[in-house]
Amino acid sequence: MNKKEIFYQDKNNCKTPFTHIEEGITNPSLKAIDEIYGAADVLSIENAKKHQKILLILSVFGTLITLAFLLYDEAELHGLILACIIMIIFLFMIRRIAYNLDCHRKYIEYRVLAETLRVQYFLSIAGIKTQITDILPWFIKKGIPWIEEMLLTLPAVEIGEKKSILKCWIQDQKAYHDSAVIKSEKMKKRNNNVKYVVTAITIIAYIVTLIFELFIYNNPSDIDANIIRAILKIIVGTMSAMTIFTSSFYGKMSLTNIIEDHKRMSSLYEKTENEILQHGENEEELLELARECLIENSAWYSYQTKNKPDIII
Repeated sequence: MNKKEIFYQDKNNCKTPFTHIEEGITNPSLKAIDEIYGAADVLSIENAKKHQKILLILSVFGTLITLAFLLYDEAELHGLILACIIMIIFLFMIRRIAYNLDCHRKYIEYRVLAETLRVQYFLSIAGIKTQITDILPWFIKKGIPWIEEMLLTLPAVEIGEKKSILKCWIQDQKAYHDSAVIKSEKMKKRNNNVKYVVTAITIIAYIVTLIFELFIYNNPSDIDANIIRAILKIIVGTMSAMTIFTSSFYGKMSLTNIIEDHKRMSSLYEKTENEILQHGENEEELLELARECLIENSAWYSYQTKNKPDIII
């Protein structure tokens, strides 16, 4: 099956109720847009959750392998080398499951489809005849061609009376991006806190090691220095293992890019809102907003393609 057929198969198999751009849509062509949007939105969210779980599992196993080998080497727990091999096998099995689920591709491509349909819907109810395929970024056309094919199959929208999009599009999306900034910044702060703690403990361990070596040099004694050295090495190695977790889990979320995207889009919606309140809605301004939304969607897709579930050891 091609990707469009896979989408329709996923749509038919989806048990979760579809979301809606707006409630109470009666126009048949708008209902068609809303139905595809709802399916793409729900499927993208479901696949995003699967992708995040896989990233978490890969990150945990990658960290545990590092810790197990560290203890095998420094604490001479030789049986842990078997645990390392078993966990490596599990890593490859999980990576294979991720490949078969195809959740990363579905997550980002279905999100691009949903956001593109959202823009088409609002342009349509605003009475703008321009089709979304006419302003679709070239990157999306070439990178995800099945989305353009999908858009071209939608019926042309005939709107009798134009509807204001100030509340349902501009203000609602601005509120969404503002809340998304807060959520993403919380996750970034959590990641940074882990990094700060790891860095602090590592630096303290190095200082303690230096003090210990100076003490041993100046005060030779019967203390088994190798045991102390092994403990210090395990502490530093454990901190290094924690950085593997943060880089392979939080690092795959592109939090900095996402936060900047949300801030830019919130600013754009605020600017558009102010201009509409002062001068009213006009086609040229709404088309420019639509282009910016599609470009942002394209940029998001571009950096998310790099966040595939990889094995990090």
